[in-house]
Amino acid sequence: MNIPAAARRAQRPGHRLTPPPGVADPSRGTRVAIGIPLVAALAAAIWAAVAGVSLDTSLPIAAGLVLAAAAAEHIVVQLGPRSWYTASTPVVVLAALLGGPLLGVAAGASTQLIRPEAVWRRQAAEGGVSMLQGLAAGIVGAALLADDSTAAAATAAVALTAAVAVNTIGRFLIILERHPDLLFELWPPGIRVDLLEIILVAPLLAVLLIADGESALLMIATVVSLLATLVIAQRSRASTSAELAAEQANARRDPLTGAPNRRAFEEAMGAEHSRVVRGAVPAGLFIVDLDRFKSVNDRFGHAAGDEVLTEVVRRLTEGLRPSDVVARWGGEEIAVLAPGVRGRRQLEQFGERIRTLVRELPVATSTTALPLTVSVGGTLLDGSVPPATAFDRADRALYEAKRTRDASAIVLPPRPTLRLETA
Repeated sequence: MNIPAAARRAQRPGHRLTPPPGVADPSRGTRVAIGIPLVAALAAAIWAAVAGVSLDTSLPIAAGLVLAAAAAEHIVVQLGPRSWYTASTPVVVLAALLGGPLLGVAAGASTQLIRPEAVWRRQAAEGGVSMLQGLAAGIVGAALLADDSTAAAATAAVALTAAVAVNTIGRFLIILERHPDLLFELWPPGIRVDLLEIILVAPLLAVLLIADGESALLMIATVVSLLATLVIAQRSRASTSAELAAEQANARRDPLTGAPNRRAFEEAMGAEHSRVVRGAVPAGLFIVDLDRFKSVNDRFGHAAGDEVLTEVVRRLTEGLRPSDVVARWGGEEIAVLAPGVRGRRQLEQFGERIRTLVRELPVATSTTALPLTVSVGGTLLDGSVPPATAFDRADRALYEAKRTRDASAIVLPPRPTLRLETA
């Protein structure tokens, strides 16, 4: 049995494969995954030994806050490519202020209890951080909380700041362990989100503390309403993003054939040109024109002409390689981009492949079956000229092929290949 070299190296004792760039090493993160929860559990145990085990609110309210913290962890608001916000921290802080440090620890632990999709290292590390957040906020509340509104506002601000500070330190340790090379790329955006959270959420926490003094049920209802609002906003954003992505995709699709349109093909040519000038193998660029297509429309109607166009695009899309781009350029012209084509011989073979796919069987329409041929003009996209110039070269080749129709013609770049442009 032949075993790849990388696999043989992986079988050596002590050898560990290095993950691709930008991918976290799955073996990293164990120290923070074990260390942070242990620190949280030890700190909670010390607090319980010193201050005793007590609950400063009713059991139903405590249970509601713990459940709310668990639910809030699933409300994720995407702020950027590598930045997002979950609403669990304010709920954990509220639980700690109303029920004491140990309830804060319980609420922090609950944020990771219903996340089966997360790997255990992430669950353990983030759960430990949340537990420490609840403990810190609860200690602040025990020291500062009073009945008047001014004290409630100050307590909320200080407790939230303490929780956010714990979160910032925990995030630093996790990134340092998991992505040390991305530390200064990932950590600062999180700090900005934390500061914004303090500014926006501290007044709300103060209001909830005051409301709890008047009616605990009203306070819980307010928390539930706020979380529901965030859920609606999250789903609305996701729906809007999906609709925008669909619109962007449709803007690059031909409505008749479903193939990429001219805009999408120009983008594909530009991307392939950039790869070629960076050292990739040249690509074949072809323009396909349906022979005597006007007579099809004149004799059988435009509906039949549409069916013919759709079928030709289907044959080329399914008959060529998955890496090839088949697009409707306009009218009866179809453009094909074929990566990894070297020289005249492969260009000619590819052009003949296109002709064969179309002419091998009559094209069936709703009224008749029509024998059909195409003319093909091709050239190399070799990086020596801009994509638009290369396309003009393929267009000149198509003009030569259409002199006789049912033919393919190739125009090569001048020899030797010109100096490559800078991508």
